[in-house]
Amino acid sequence: MRTSSAREVVVSLPQLGHIPRTMKAAVIRQDRFGKPDDAIQIEEVPVPDIAGDQVLIAVIAAGVNYNAVWAAAGFPVDVIALRMRQGDSEDYHIPGSDASGIVWAVGPDVRHVRVGDAVIVSCGQWIESKNGGPSTQGMKSPSIWGYESNFGSFAEFAVVYEHQCYPKPDWLPWDEAACFLLTGATAYRQLFGWPPNTVQRGDPV
Repeated sequence: MRTSSAREVVVSLPQLGHIPRTMKAAVIRQDRFGKPDDAIQIEEVPVPDIAGDQVLIAVIAAGVNYNAVWAAAGFPVDVIALRMRQGDSEDYHIPGSDASGIVWAVGPDVRHVRVGDAVIVSCGQWIESKNGGPSTQGMKSPSIWGYESNFGSFAEFAVVYEHQCYPKPDWLPWDEAACFLLTGATAYRQLFGWPPNTVQRGDPV
């Protein structure tokens, strides 16, 4: 059981390091594509395995981003069909591209985070290509975790790469820490990133 000091967030977790076989997750399936209220349903699914350079995160809080609406709609991209064409076997999708949580397991190639670390998670994934000809092998392909890849933050456990994990600031409660790397940064850029049309103190918004 962990709580934040500034705002209570209570989460029940198994003993640190114990990985259950299944987890609850907000799941999208192709036969439910449409409005999020209908498309996203709570299901019990297997806890995913991790690769050598991946990290399993016990999610404490998740940030909400509009890409979950796109994933639920299956438009403009059917993310499930896209992933399955690329070799993924799961016929469902767990959205969520912002999170704070606790490192629960690490792959053998992970060097910079440890089980028990409190982290925030960046949405940006850089995956090295192992296929293709000499011109593409070893290239790093960017994608958005929880949208273009599966096992996002709307679940009890999420899968990310080591490079996505950053130490959680001690002064931020879990919920605030979960939403500023993607959702918060996007909102900030909308308000302040378009000179001279930037929001100033006292402006009506």
